Formats: sequence, structure tokens, C-alpha cells
Amino acid sequence: MTIPAFTDRSPADQYLVLRIAARDRVGLESLAALPAHELDRLLPGVRAIYQHRESLAGALLAHGGIDPASPEYQAAAAQASDLLARVDRIGAGHAA
Repeated sequence: MTIPAFTDRSPADQYLVLRIAARDRVGLESLAALPAHELDRLLPGVRAIYQHRESLAGALLAHGGIDPASPEYQAAAAQASDLLARVDRIGAGHAA
């Protein structure tokens, strides 16, 4: 089932809605209707983390001494990006 109020939202809003729905065990319909500032109130700071997740992951890897230019890093980054995209599709109600 597709919920227009959910699918029409930004990826960050969708992520917040899914996290709140899972945490509070409530339906997506009611949460999808909430304004962005209300989602931010329910999960403070999560939007910023979501929006910067790739740069945060890169910084953590660099801090651990992993070279972003290495072939191993590039392969792991591609695999992680694919996995995140699959999770986003599943969370949006689409098959992987």
C-alpha cells in the first residue's frame, strides 16, 4: 500500500517517520501527516544525522585509519550505498 502523504515527503522526513513508527509502534498514516518540525521534536537531532550520514561514515572510517582512496574502501562504500538504497526501498514499501 502506498501512502501519498508518506511518499511525497523528503527522504529525511520518510526516515524520521519510519523510525518513529517503529519506535512507537504506530501507523505511518498518522505520522506522515505531521509537519517536519513535529517529526524533529519527536526525534531530536536525527534529521541532521540522516542528512550527513555519508560524510559521518567517511569521517569515522578516516578516523580509524581507513584510506578512502583504497580499492577496499571504494568497494565497501559501493556495497554500503547499495544496502542503504535497498533499505530505503523496503522502508518505502517496495520489494528489494
